[in-house]
Amino acid sequence: TFVWRKNVERNIDKLKRQLAVLLSQVDDAIAQDNAIKTESIEITPAIICEITSRLKEELSKEAPQAKEAKKALREKKKQIKEIEKKAVSLADYEQKKETLGKRNSFSKTDPDATFMRMKEDAMNNGQTKPGYNLQIGTENQFILNYALFPNPTDTLTYIPFMCSFAARYGHLASTEVADSGYGSEENYRFMEENGIEAYVKYNMFHKEQRMHYAPSPFHQDSFFYNAEQDYYVCPMGQHMERIGTKLDKTANGYQTESVRYRAQNCEGCPLRGSCFKAKGNRVIEVNHRLKEYKRKASERLTSEDGIKHRGRRCIEPEAVFGQMKADYGYKRFRHFGKDKVEMDFAFFAIAFNLKKMCRKLKKAV
Repeated sequence: TFVWRKNVERNIDKLKRQLAVLLSQVDDAIAQDNAIKTESIEITPAIICEITSRLKEELSKEAPQAKEAKKALREKKKQIKEIEKKAVSLADYEQKKETLGKRNSFSKTDPDATFMRMKEDAMNNGQTKPGYNLQIGTENQFILNYALFPNPTDTLTYIPFMCSFAARYGHLASTEVADSGYGSEENYRFMEENGIEAYVKYNMFHKEQRMHYAPSPFHQDSFFYNAEQDYYVCPMGQHMERIGTKLDKTANGYQTESVRYRAQNCEGCPLRGSCFKAKGNRVIEVNHRLKEYKRKASERLTSEDGIKHRGRRCIEPEAVFGQMKADYGYKRFRHFGKDKVEMDFAFFAIAFNLKKMCRKLKKAV
């Protein structure tokens, strides 16, 4: 019931090659008369349909009398039928590729669903199932906002999720608390530009807070950096000079910039085996903007307010998810299609908030 991007792209390339061979096997005279040059055209279902129509028209004009000529005509018609058959398959795969969009997979029974690894794995073998990445925003364990995404990772969901929050309430949240799955340069920049007081962890935050944590002296984060002259110093005291920059783009199109630094001479260095194993001199790539964002995030998270917010986060969305799954048995959606699934969860969220409010009012009496 699943469709994978790699299989679709591989089959599209395979069909295009087969169609090119079949078109070249059709009578060269017919192809020449109709100015068909299969080597220079882009093979698409529409183009193939046009070519086969013109070839059929030319073949219908032929009325051979000799036995060999009739046999050749039947062979040409057979080839055209094979071309039409493969053109239909090509159109089907092109449609699947369009349905995939930026995703790597989708389910045939629910094209909006993407195959993801679930936390509940009955077979304990990491199997994938079609699903949606549900994001919720909570306060005092009330569901304030929700959104469904086709990508399994949380990093790319933050900005569209906050935009949906702003569309729902007319403003962005003034204070946000989130785990390390959202700690990317793109997200930190969005928070800073919109004046959001963010307590968002990054991937190494918890490890850095351990009592006996000691970073490796050979990791680039442990190297001394001279900001004025823009160079790093390796464990042996060599200056690592700047040699250029590297630009990358995220799946959302956000451009990141990393600066590359290279050591002057690593040959014969006694620490080379522990420092790095590649050939030549060591080169490191540093994203200064992300590094500064992480420094600011660490200061906020380790402050008095940050410790308080971090303590509350584990009893906010995690508690809500726990109540949804364990207390109310809401472990899977009951409809197909993103629109219906959103409606499904909207009713659940309304009922969840009403029950929570009634319980709080009852305790207050």
